[in-house]
Amino acid sequence: MSNTEPTNRYANGFWRFIEEFLPNYYSRDDVLLDDILYRYVNGDDVCNEDMQWIRAEYNGDMRLVKEDLVRLEKGFIEESLNAYYEKILAA
Repeated sequence: MSNTEPTNRYANGFWRFIEEFLPNYYSRDDVLLDDILYRYVNGDDVCNEDMQWIRAEYNGDMRLVKEDLVRLEKGFIEESLNAYYEKILAA
């Protein structure tokens, strides 16, 4: 068993919940922003235009990018939880 397996399971569950309950998940600019920043932090491919924006917005400071990811994802989970409870309480 890999050490990352529990983390991956948690992350997958986290994002599945957000994907299901976050209003307008597939059309939100903040979700796209999170994806771009997450790819940057993980060293994945980021297009040149997005890299220029990251350099301008965050001055290439990985700490600032990570702080923004936390801020965005805390907002996603809070909004998703609110939508979840509205749905189950309405039933």
